[in-house]
Amino acid sequence: MILRTIFLFFVAVGMLSAEAQAQLFLEQAKISLDVSGGDHTNGSFLVHNTSAKSINVRVYWEDFEYKAPYDGTKLFLAGGTTPGSASQWITFSPQTFTMPAFGQQRIDYTVSVPSQIEEGHYGVLFFESANAGTSSQDNVSLITRLGCLFFIEPSNKSKKAVLQDIKLKKDGVTVSFANQGNVILIPDTTYYMMQEGGLVLNRGGCKKLYVPPGAAGTLDIPFKKELDPGHYTLVVNSDLQDGDVIVKEIGLAVDAAGQITIENSQD
Repeated sequence: MILRTIFLFFVAVGMLSAEAQAQLFLEQAKISLDVSGGDHTNGSFLVHNTSAKSINVRVYWEDFEYKAPYDGTKLFLAGGTTPGSASQWITFSPQTFTMPAFGQQRIDYTVSVPSQIEEGHYGVLFFESANAGTSSQDNVSLITRLGCLFFIEPSNKSKKAVLQDIKLKKDGVTVSFANQGNVILIPDTTYYMMQEGGLVLNRGGCKKLYVPPGAAGTLDIPFKKELDPGHYTLVVNSDLQDGDVIVKEIGLAVDAAGQITIENSQD
């Protein structure tokens, strides 16, 4: 008999396939904590078995980093290997357990912050189960992995960013979103184009970025139609959450031949 292993990897609850949903379900896919030096924070959440079979679950911690082009893709690494690791700060229990059919398990965690915290620290608590089944020809082992992301950030965090390096491209512009703060920024960016006189021609939203400190991601802003000769203002608005917003105004000029130039840009 040939042993086959099917490995399914998931982090966000919303990304689960039907096969994974039939086994593990997390009530929380992300835990965000604003802390100060010396804080000890306790919490808990539930893991559910949504299948009709009991499952064995192993719990463990890994670090993660967002990868360029910062579209949400993550690199997972062993705990303690990234500069912003929180692996030494967190304890959790239980680390292994068995859930009966349609059962649930409470997971308790404690975050113990050292005397100083100067930047964000991140990681993921993984829940992994392996259940064997049979088919007419092979033995099949189905492994599912589900994770709860931890964002542990200083309460006096610096959410600072700039919109810069504006470049024209065919039918649009690109703008660099540079994170100059000390925590991961996940801006919700919208834009609108104004003609002379204040008439709004079009508006829209950019794909979400996940930008770590010291990194920069690219915002792609299309022109939704051909621009007539004249002067325009493109307003880019990046919402950093909790009331923090950065705004960039970009002046554009279109000549009689349809050539577009950047006139100026200002915050």
